[in-house]
Amino acid sequence: MNRRTFVKCAVAASAAPASLAAQSAAPAPNLPPLPPAGADGWVSLINGRNLESFYTMLDKSGKGVAEKKGMVTFENGLLHIMGNLVTDEPQEPGYLATTREFSNYHLRAEYKYGVKRFPPRVDQKRDNGILYHLVGEDKVWPTCVECQVQEGDTCDYFLLGGARGSAGRGGGYIGGRPTPASGAPQPAPGQPPPVSNRKLRDQGGDFENRDGWNLVEVIVREDRSVHILNGVQLNAMSGFEQPDPQNPGQYIPLTRGKIAIEIEYAETWYRRLEIKSLA
Repeated sequence: MNRRTFVKCAVAASAAPASLAAQSAAPAPNLPPLPPAGADGWVSLINGRNLESFYTMLDKSGKGVAEKKGMVTFENGLLHIMGNLVTDEPQEPGYLATTREFSNYHLRAEYKYGVKRFPPRVDQKRDNGILYHLVGEDKVWPTCVECQVQEGDTCDYFLLGGARGSAGRGGGYIGGRPTPASGAPQPAPGQPPPVSNRKLRDQGGDFENRDGWNLVEVIVREDRSVHILNGVQLNAMSGFEQPDPQNPGQYIPLTRGKIAIEIEYAETWYRRLEIKSLA
């Protein structure tokens, strides 16, 4: 199936409501149930009040600390990332992740950049990507696929934490190596450069509103996906794989996982984070 056919099939499937619970992994004990889907099949992943069904992870401080530091809050029903006080102290990167895994879905998120920027990236582009197919150990950065949400680069792919994907007609893979947190040391002199884990957008142009709300969408079918910004399809990729935990050096298909929003040095607002099953 080529990319154009995949997108048409995915969008057509999203028009039919289906049970999202059936597409999520078997829930662990004590996980709250997903809210019921609306008549159009969409389910909101955020409740506008608290982080129920989510947890936070920071690079050094670990789980459950970001919300205590005010790095993740809800204000007037909006999810507020990095709204805490700006100081000279470098901030920790991390993410806000769902407690359950999903597969075969259409995800849409409305975001708007804030004005706050934090060291060590006060002079760089604002960046808070969306992670999906997140599996394995919680760390920064985990094994997952990223839909970049960054000024001018939204919808680029990053393959993190050893995940990899098909490089396309040229053969080979993108990714397939561990991904350290921002600011990690570069390879020593004489060592080969790291394998690229980034796939730039298939289509150029600037489709993002820097000062207002934007709609980014990710349509996922097993080991492939497309990225859409404000109604324009900008990227597609397939053949996602993860390192096989049972067989070092081998890979297995990456077809499901948690969904997360990065916590990464820039203030961002989310007023919608919704998912629809493509079962």
